[in-house]
Amino acid sequence: METILITDDDGVCREAIQRTLERQGYRVQGAANVDAALDAIRRIPFDLIVCDFRMPGKTGLDLLAELHARGPQIPVLMVSAYTDENTEAAAVQLGAAGLLRKPFRRRDLLDCVMRAIHQGIEVRLLPG
Repeated sequence: METILITDDDGVCREAIQRTLERQGYRVQGAANVDAALDAIRRIPFDLIVCDFRMPGKTGLDLLAELHARGPQIPVLMVSAYTDENTEAAAVQLGAAGLLRKPFRRRDLLDCVMRAIHQGIEVRLLPG
């Protein structure tokens, strides 16, 4: 059973993603910010991180940069309602496994998560 970390400052969104993934049998932990996510990563071996781009303080890109600097990466699926081409390009450069725009359909989330974890392939799904 895979373990996934959801990093999002929006508690409603974080919990909705968590419930969706738990219903599929994943073990899921939530973090409200990048510092909490980094603390969790030090303690728990995650198979995937689902991370929002925009958060107060450190951003999802800051988390990607920190993980990138550490070497072998945990796949990171970036999610956000607010992105632009430069932010998306930066995320890809830092090794994001995929990008998913909010609001997204439950099925799109599950497909991206499954591909990122099980196939180790790059996912580029940007619903419009």
